[in-house]
Amino acid sequence: MKLSAVIVSRNDNYGGNLIERSSYCFNSMIDTFDEVFYIDWNSETKSLLNEVKQNIQFKGNFHHIVIEPKIAKMLTNFDAEAQKCCEVLGRNIGIRRATGDWIVSTNIDIIAPRRKDLEDTINQLDKNTFYTVSRRDAELPNIQQFNKDNNYEEYKNWKDVREYLINNSEERHYEEKTMQGDDYSMVNCCGDFQLAPNNIWNDIRGMEEDLIYALYADTNVQKKAVMHGYGLKAIYNPAFFHINHGRGGGGFLTGVNRKANDMYRAIVYQNKTQNKDNWGFSDIDIEYEKI
Repeated sequence: MKLSAVIVSRNDNYGGNLIERSSYCFNSMIDTFDEVFYIDWNSETKSLLNEVKQNIQFKGNFHHIVIEPKIAKMLTNFDAEAQKCCEVLGRNIGIRRATGDWIVSTNIDIIAPRRKDLEDTINQLDKNTFYTVSRRDAELPNIQQFNKDNNYEEYKNWKDVREYLINNSEERHYEEKTMQGDDYSMVNCCGDFQLAPNNIWNDIRGMEEDLIYALYADTNVQKKAVMHGYGLKAIYNPAFFHINHGRGGGGFLTGVNRKANDMYRAIVYQNKTQNKDNWGFSDIDIEYEKI
């Protein structure tokens, strides 16, 4: 079984402590997945990866794609209100290029589950269903205190942090609907770990590419799966962790982004995908480094 992960972020210290959160994220993703696609979207100076490279234990499966500001503007049609870190386009670039049997679309704040736990879960899943896995929460100060108490270098022994979190956590059952008629979000922050076979992601053509603003794109992709005839289910294992950073909402709740996607367009009126055949910019040769 080959597993792929896709992550999109930007070097803007979104939520604070982004260096710490991304270091745990990258290390765990590299360990759990056969290939990891990190798309750095619209960083004003340099990619976030360049800030944290010294913290990461690479093993040749990390794909680093940089979408510079001038290209990001072009790909969002020079829309000044487009999400600063345009998640739908960034994710699609990674999803389109992922070669795993199963693909996870996830976030920079996530500590990935153990490989065996993820495989054990997948082996029990229906291959005609799109899944959202409910996260468990972790506080960065608790992680830092654990390292301090155990005299660890902060990132070298990150696996011990994950074991500590697994042993001190419970399933998070937090159902959510964003509006009347939303039967698709299922869990709060449903986009933190969206899991489906490669063929489902490709059949629905990834994220809906006209939703270039903040909010509702994760719910939208889950409705798309249903509209294309697939099942949709929330599950609560394997254990993975979101390192809390305060208010999120794709940057809308903090004012980083000033415009939100229309929830009616994103949820109520979505049928099958409206993406073009070249979703994910498959006709564009994008350079990347593999580390």
